[in-house]
Amino acid sequence: MAAPMPGEAALGRRLMLHEAEVQLTLGRQLRDLGDGLLLHDPGDSEPFWNRLVIPRWPANPAAFDRRLDEIVTLFATLGRVPHVRPAPLHNEPGDLARRLTDNGFGVVAADLRLVLADAGPCEELAQRFEDEAPSQRLSISRFPAASAGPARSWTGDASAVLAEAFQVDPFRRVALEADLLACAARPGCVVLVLYEDAEPVATARASSAGGGTYLSSIGARPGWRGRGYGATITALAVVAALQAPRRRSARGLPIVHLAVDVGNIRARRLYERLGFRVVGEAVPDLLAR
Repeated sequence: MAAPMPGEAALGRRLMLHEAEVQLTLGRQLRDLGDGLLLHDPGDSEPFWNRLVIPRWPANPAAFDRRLDEIVTLFATLGRVPHVRPAPLHNEPGDLARRLTDNGFGVVAADLRLVLADAGPCEELAQRFEDEAPSQRLSISRFPAASAGPARSWTGDASAVLAEAFQVDPFRRVALEADLLACAARPGCVVLVLYEDAEPVATARASSAGGGTYLSSIGARPGWRGRGYGATITALAVVAALQAPRRRSARGLPIVHLAVDVGNIRARRLYERLGFRVVGEAVPDLLAR
């Protein structure tokens, strides 16, 4: 791994915090515990919505164990599985992940954080889409929109794409649609669906708040992969993010970021071609066994 850029650790923590902030829908809460941030959904026990983010705990073994016991007790009080997500760089303590696995936590997934460094590739691809879409029988719909039609229709289209793209359990389809509706109802959130003729083929979500936009739910249906739809929907989501009103970063470019599974090399390379760069190291999902 290359040496971290100046300010990389602070940027990594900012991205993790911002991701949690834009997911505050459906009554979810974000609590500052002083040494970490607790995202909690009172109505959904799914671990993704119930996690402790970027904790900073003492390095002293006895003090660390005491704090870990307190956090495990807190999750038990909430009726949730203890779930910890470290920072991409410079965790406190530095061996945080190892200590958690030594204490019965398991790594169930890991992802990389990427931030937009060059908007040019996405802007060029989005413009090309606008120029060529009619001849290719493609169209893009953005929700919420005055002409979007019944909510059930577009949420059904978006959730159908996501269900196939990410092999979502059928029992979670209702929750998936509810989450799409909640996101679209919040200021700063837009859901994009790409259609080939009338068939939904790809989708993405851009959630803006404060000084940035988090892109998520980016996927294309398996039967339509290999046609550039994943790149197209990502570029269109980036352009939507760049157009959202917000404060700009010190370098003039709004903070636009996303996460990709550490094993999804193809997607990572796609995002890098679109102007994103990796921040820090892989972030593991650590759940108590």
